[in-house]
Amino acid sequence: MTMAAVAISAPAIVGALRCQRDSYLQFLETQVVSCTEYIPPKAPQASGKSKSKKSTDPEKAAENSVDTSSKQWLIEFEDSVLFPEGGGQPTDHGSITPLSQDSDIAPIPITNIQRHGLRCVHFSTQPLQPGQKVRQNLEFTRRWDNMQQHTGQHLLSAIMDTLDIPTLSWSMGSAGEMNSIEIPRKPSDQELTDIQNRCNQIIRENVSITVETPDGKKGEAKKVPGDYDKEKGVVRFIKIGDLDYNACCGTHLRQTSHISLILLHHTTTVRGTNCRLFFSAGDRAIRLATDSINSLRNIAVSLSSSSEPKEVQSSVQRLNENLSESRKKEKKLLAEIAKFEAERVKGLLKDGKPAWCHRATDGLDFINLVVNELRETLKEGGVVVLASGEAKIAGSIMILGEKEKVEAMSAKAKECVSTVKGGGKGEKWQGKVTEWQKGEVETLKAAVEGN
Repeated sequence: MTMAAVAISAPAIVGALRCQRDSYLQFLETQVVSCTEYIPPKAPQASGKSKSKKSTDPEKAAENSVDTSSKQWLIEFEDSVLFPEGGGQPTDHGSITPLSQDSDIAPIPITNIQRHGLRCVHFSTQPLQPGQKVRQNLEFTRRWDNMQQHTGQHLLSAIMDTLDIPTLSWSMGSAGEMNSIEIPRKPSDQELTDIQNRCNQIIRENVSITVETPDGKKGEAKKVPGDYDKEKGVVRFIKIGDLDYNACCGTHLRQTSHISLILLHHTTTVRGTNCRLFFSAGDRAIRLATDSINSLRNIAVSLSSSSEPKEVQSSVQRLNENLSESRKKEKKLLAEIAKFEAERVKGLLKDGKPAWCHRATDGLDFINLVVNELRETLKEGGVVVLASGEAKIAGSIMILGEKEKVEAMSAKAKECVSTVKGGGKGEKWQGKVTEWQKGEVETLKAAVEGN
């Protein structure tokens, strides 16, 4: 990708953008510095030796996300109220409106802004002339949500640091979804309660959040992207009172009360002993909590229970106990049916006839129960074909008995059932039916009984 910039004036660099200096600003009048057509990078050619791995480079990943079905232009402005993706925070959304009196261009939607080195690049579906004055408008609802999650993560990680639980990485969920941080161990239930309480206490205390850009501390910044020139750029440190001081390029809230609240959700184990802790903040947390409450009410209605959480939990526990008891009864009943069916098969085998046993449901569970009842009888000779399933669904076939008879029956099974695949040797052949076709069960039964 190449960009031939037309010099109008030097654009603001990422780190000193207007959106980073005033994260609450919702519009800005500025002018175009350069505009070039976006040329998608050529796809890497497959080597044939191994599959190419997905690129982890942020710029390449951003380029891969661009819609190439229509033309795109890369536009730089003197400054920007729209934040470029970075620091774990997604790109802002907004629009660009040309201000020229003779311009008939409608507001241009902007949904992808990326950092290329120190530059802030806006992906546009329409070109603009260098020097053209425009008005940038920010979709502030999205920005506010992003800031609540991002600043909430800074606060959460700061509180966890006090418990010697460092944050190894974090991921902001898409709008309406939970975020997560990865930590080196799973906190106890009490620790999670204490962490959440402490976070929300700091939120209520309305601690000031400021941004500092001290030249002398550039070297202290960790995890700065490799293509960001710290000497020419601006390294920002986000300060939450006396609690936290961390380098970050993202947009942040001015005070902790604007986070509103932090809710900790569940944890999962990742990479051995590491743990992923899910959380949400602000308006997103309220919506997720509201959805959970509504879901609990709906579950309560289906259980004929009150919506009080403890009552719902008790109802679910009783339901599980009833289900467990029903499964025990079902298993016992299936064993009795299998024993009865095995007795019928034994009679056929003793008369020297090939035996057919079929049950549409219960699959291999039923087949194995019947087989266990037939083991001694089959030692005396004969052959039995056991099948499960019915038309339009999957099933199984198992053939047991004398070697020659098993081989002959397995050949007939392959002829009668179009989707069966299996194998075996000696006194057992077993196959899986991907999908029984209409009439195949009856055809196989006739082939067995007419042998």
